[in-house]
Amino acid sequence: METPTSDEKIMAALAHASVLLSFLGPIGPTLIWAFQRTKSKYVRYHALQAMGYQSLFFWIWIIGIFVVVFGAVFLMVVLEVIFMDSTSSEMPFVPFIMQPIIVLGMFGLWGVFFIIGVIGAIFCIMGRDFSYPLIGRWLKQKVFSDQITEAESEEWESGWVSGVCHATAILQLWGIFTPLLVWVLQKDRSEKLRFQALQATIYQLLAFIAYMIGMATYMAVFFLAIAGMVFFGGANTAASSAGEASPIMGTFIIIFMGIMMVFWMFFMIATPIYYLVAAIASILTIRGKQFKYPILGALLAKRMEAAKKNMISAS
Repeated sequence: METPTSDEKIMAALAHASVLLSFLGPIGPTLIWAFQRTKSKYVRYHALQAMGYQSLFFWIWIIGIFVVVFGAVFLMVVLEVIFMDSTSSEMPFVPFIMQPIIVLGMFGLWGVFFIIGVIGAIFCIMGRDFSYPLIGRWLKQKVFSDQITEAESEEWESGWVSGVCHATAILQLWGIFTPLLVWVLQKDRSEKLRFQALQATIYQLLAFIAYMIGMATYMAVFFLAIAGMVFFGGANTAASSAGEASPIMGTFIIIFMGIMMVFWMFFMIATPIYYLVAAIASILTIRGKQFKYPILGALLAKRMEAAKKNMISAS
């Protein structure tokens, strides 16, 4: 790779330093990649690295939180069982020991995330080579290798960026902006990238709309339940003072609890499925394969094919 100029070092450093934008995800390196990819191979490489790192870390962080929390809870249960028959006063303090471990684990991972990105920025400013583990090696082999053709390099790069677009689903609302930016800025470069970026944008947007509708419905049911409890509670008090049994309040509470249980069960099932499908899409597209979301992918492919035919016939 060519020796970078001062401007190239700054742009590459900004791609890595955008890690400080936190939950905005890889928006920064995506913009740098889109505007600099044809101007500098050096900036292109580091922007692609930063895009992958800043989307992949959130998956590692979420998984890490689950591991730390469940590991701490398991250890807490084991320690309490050990001290169960003991008269030692240490047993009640086990939860207080585990809580700092959980907090340190969560924020420790976050600190590592920032530090590695900042180190990458410093290395670029100094003109030194910097590669994230696995990510840098993959890009050098598939996109920046002298042993592959330019067409193959373009194909693997499109797959990499497509994978990033799908991976940002972990960021919920903010994740939508990365595939949207890719679609707007690079849609004319690659048909595959255009399809995957638009597909990821719509998939995440539909999920966000469904989430907002679900939460609005939940809050509406909650406040209606509060109003109902106040109303039926007053009726129940009047019936009780008259010496009559009023089952209305009990029935209302049972119905309300049933609705809440159904809502949270659906939420707990739908959320992992949403993330799992996005993860599968990311992995497959990075490996160079085409991916279509159920129903959405087929509908979008048909619409894009129809639009393409109309353009050909019009020309």
